[in-house]
Amino acid sequence: MAKIERKGTKKKSQATFLKDSIMTGISYMIPVIVGGGVVQAIAKMMGGYDIGNHMAEVDSLAKVIFLVGSSIMGFVVPAIAGFVAYAMADKPGIAPGLAMGALANSMNTGFVGGLVGGILVGYLVIGFKKIKVPKALDGIMPIMIIPVFVTLIAGLLMWYVFGIPIQWFMGALTNMLTSLNTGSKFLLGAVIGAMITADHGGPINKTAALFSNGLNADGFLIPTSAKMCAGMTAPLGIAIATFLGGKKKFSDGEREQAKSLILLSTVYVQEGVIPFLMKDPIRVMASCMTGGAITGGLCMISALESPAVHGGMFVIPMMSNPLMFVGYWFLGATITGVLYAFLRKPLPEDYEDSEDNFISTLG
Repeated sequence: MAKIERKGTKKKSQATFLKDSIMTGISYMIPVIVGGGVVQAIAKMMGGYDIGNHMAEVDSLAKVIFLVGSSIMGFVVPAIAGFVAYAMADKPGIAPGLAMGALANSMNTGFVGGLVGGILVGYLVIGFKKIKVPKALDGIMPIMIIPVFVTLIAGLLMWYVFGIPIQWFMGALTNMLTSLNTGSKFLLGAVIGAMITADHGGPINKTAALFSNGLNADGFLIPTSAKMCAGMTAPLGIAIATFLGGKKKFSDGEREQAKSLILLSTVYVQEGVIPFLMKDPIRVMASCMTGGAITGGLCMISALESPAVHGGMFVIPMMSNPLMFVGYWFLGATITGVLYAFLRKPLPEDYEDSEDNFISTLG
């Protein structure tokens, strides 16, 4: 396999480099959250949703499974720290990054502490790599000198410099989330739901997902249900719109494409909406965001919890109230579908159905 020639290529800006590194770390962290969350959810299905409050004695299979899941969840913060550092500085960043994640757990700085620790390690390792050392030390730099000194320096900085403000921030965030009144809870859920359904996998969606997944990692499971339930409304809603609008408003190609959206909705995959968004951006965005916002707000005020950050219909039985989740999902999808079927303009009389017409933008 040929090596990619990097010579002469434009260097990334620091903002792009940092953003790409964070997104890489998140992509590695998500399977840890999903694995730990789903395993814990299975235990809750077997032993009751409050099984975590009765772990003084591990005396049943459900409690063993819950212990396995909670042990996996203990790796969430080290995973984000370790793999952000890895994305920034390659293999020498992994061990110090994992150490900063473990320290973040000990300091109760949560997801934010892990993220800051990973970034700190990344830049320190990059700095150490620039130090010129005798040839005899080249071999041990990445396996001993860099991990030891970076871990020590980053650890001390986290403890004495960055840890205190992060602890304060996380404490303030925790107090804010737990003290929200009904109106504020609905607003927070509505914002999450609207952002998730704005661009279907784009930067707005990813920002809301990052916020919700971070809260999930720190034990706040309600925003996760707002995120997933709202995200599942958009594909189903567009499918409903094509049924309601019929041949008058939707081409044969669009109505055929919409059939796959029903399946995609069940597994929480939003990208199938993108062709419709490209063709009719304002109306699709307005319809999807309205349904998503209402769904997200209802999830928040109902205190509906989702231990899993992904999975769609496969994790619905693991919700704190599965029937409520399904009800909000269908409600949001119906709102999206009815609204878009109403807003969508009829097709021109001379419209010719083709694949090119389907993916092109309306005039």
